[in-house]
Amino acid sequence: MKGGRIYMIFLCVCIVFVFLFEYMSPREFIWTPTFDKNDKEPFGSYVFDDVVSSSINNYTITNMTFYQIMQEADSFPSPHAFLITENHINFNETDIKYLYQLIHAGNQIMICSNNFSYVLEDTLGFKIEYDNFLPNIKRYINDASKQRDSIFSGTDTLNSTHIYHVYPQMHPVYIVGEKHEHFLNCDSSETLVWNHKNKPLAIRAFIGKGELFLVSTPLMFTNYGVLDENNASYTFRLLSYMKDKPLVRTEAYGKHSEKSGSPLRYVLSEPPLRWATYSILSLLVLFMIFTAKRRQRVIPVIKTPPNRTFGFMQLISNLYYQKHDNREILKLKHLYFCAEVKRFTGIDLQDDVPGETAYTRLSEKTGINKDLLRTLINNIHKGLYSSGLHDPELKQCIDGMNDILQAFKT
Repeated sequence: MKGGRIYMIFLCVCIVFVFLFEYMSPREFIWTPTFDKNDKEPFGSYVFDDVVSSSINNYTITNMTFYQIMQEADSFPSPHAFLITENHINFNETDIKYLYQLIHAGNQIMICSNNFSYVLEDTLGFKIEYDNFLPNIKRYINDASKQRDSIFSGTDTLNSTHIYHVYPQMHPVYIVGEKHEHFLNCDSSETLVWNHKNKPLAIRAFIGKGELFLVSTPLMFTNYGVLDENNASYTFRLLSYMKDKPLVRTEAYGKHSEKSGSPLRYVLSEPPLRWATYSILSLLVLFMIFTAKRRQRVIPVIKTPPNRTFGFMQLISNLYYQKHDNREILKLKHLYFCAEVKRFTGIDLQDDVPGETAYTRLSEKTGINKDLLRTLINNIHKGLYSSGLHDPELKQCIDGMNDILQAFKT
């Protein structure tokens, strides 16, 4: 019981130690863009959504596609502004069809992506072009010697020209119109933001009663984007073009929309919690393995009781020897002799005088002459009923009985 208590204390101490070690270890950020509303990593949208919702009225998040939005027309009775932030967007023809229907109905849609759908590029008449290969943003940001690029936001009726200093990974592509002059299938268009090479990063296209915004800097619409120095105004400057309408950000066109919001997913997404969970499960498995055997008390070793028969025989013999009662000695020896003869041959020599058949059988079993056996047994019977049995006679009777018993064993 004491050993089990020590084992449980040791197990608990190990679990606490592992948890504290993982909890106090330096936390590494995950720089994979997810744009997920529950993701607190640099390129998630948890902080972004919180800042935008506190700055813009009627800001909501949904998983509805353009088709579903059109089917739920009652939920959107007046024109809305829709925001999509993804690294890669795969629109199909149905999505493009209802996208144009929403825009023609007077809605505004802003699509922020590094890789627009080919169907959208072909329909609107534009394409994207990549800058030179850029290193991993994590290593780039951690290197203090790396310089930032400048991106420029144009002048409009509300704001003057503004320069933003960002890392190259935040604007890896730019937008090029058909023949580098204008877009197709839209009434008109204008450039809102361009990079240091004078290439468009954000385009505003007027289609029917609505507007379509194409923005090639989606990473600026993340937690890192709104917390990076003074660059938060870049996001709100673009969103200000849709300030007159309720803003809805849809996650229907990204993989993050498939993620579950369960506590287990969050636990496994955090390295300290994940390793603490793995450690607890491993220790539980070890505990079950070591306690699988049935527990029982230790069985004490029982010593073999000493054989006191020989001592008892010596004690009794000394008593008879001191009294010098040869007749009683012979009687006890005769009882033992009769019991052994009966065990080996089945002949009872204690009560009855043996007959001729008994002597013959006894002679066959021992190999001793029948006449010698008859003489020995008769002498024993005489001594049992004799009032005075001398020592030589006692010795002769006992030696005879020992010879017969020895003959049985050989």
